[in-house]
Amino acid sequence: MESEKHKYCIYCGEKISADAEKCEHCGNWFERSSVSRNHIQNNYVSKDNLKEDNDLKNGNTNDIHINDIEDKSESFSESNSVNNYNKKNFPEYSNILPIRRLLLLMAFTLGLYSFYWVYKTNCYLRDDLGKDVSPGIRTFLMIIPIANIIVFYQTLEDMSQFIKQEKIESSYSSGLNVLTLIFSNFLPFIGVVLSFWVYTNVQESINEFWRIKQSNLPVRREFSNSEILVMILGAIFWLVFFIFYIGFLAYAGSMV
Repeated sequence: MESEKHKYCIYCGEKISADAEKCEHCGNWFERSSVSRNHIQNNYVSKDNLKEDNDLKNGNTNDIHINDIEDKSESFSESNSVNNYNKKNFPEYSNILPIRRLLLLMAFTLGLYSFYWVYKTNCYLRDDLGKDVSPGIRTFLMIIPIANIIVFYQTLEDMSQFIKQEKIESSYSSGLNVLTLIFSNFLPFIGVVLSFWVYTNVQESINEFWRIKQSNLPVRREFSNSEILVMILGAIFWLVFFIFYIGFLAYAGSMV
């Protein structure tokens, strides 16, 4: 069969010979422990497995041996590992974040999305680019004064290094963007525009980077579940803010 003679490269997804040790398309070498798409696509349930499942449901365990159960358990564990590998190494969408969606999320959440943006960017650095960072710790430090400036700068700088490797002309300046963000805190209205400009400027370069690295993946247009959750939290934040604001105005009016 053709599936036995060929497999798919785990790096670029192109069809190659089943016994190939190096991809002829992208040039990457394979390790012995690498999992191919051919293996992922050929997972199935045999008739014997279905019969054993029915026997278990009906209480007929006479023909079922301990070794068979252990083999099924190992097979199930391996199948889960393959599925997890598939989700991580063969994503459904690229990491590109459309600018319109970024601005909408920033505006709707009163800037709270910036914390999630830092978290996701560091996840990409760790999971997709192999950078030794902790997204959780960096996101937590974003709520601490001064530390948040350092973390934001380091996140931009880490991402900028990978962008420069692709020789993207629209690469941003980490220092300039951080200074602009700091300056925006002292301007009530213009500061909001400046902060949005910072994230837009950075995201445009990041998007260009992912267009090169993930050119074969489509861009996700709808909101993800995580983004929807952030928007719900933003809506709650808006509601609480207006309640306190109206309460403050009422209290100030009663004092006059």
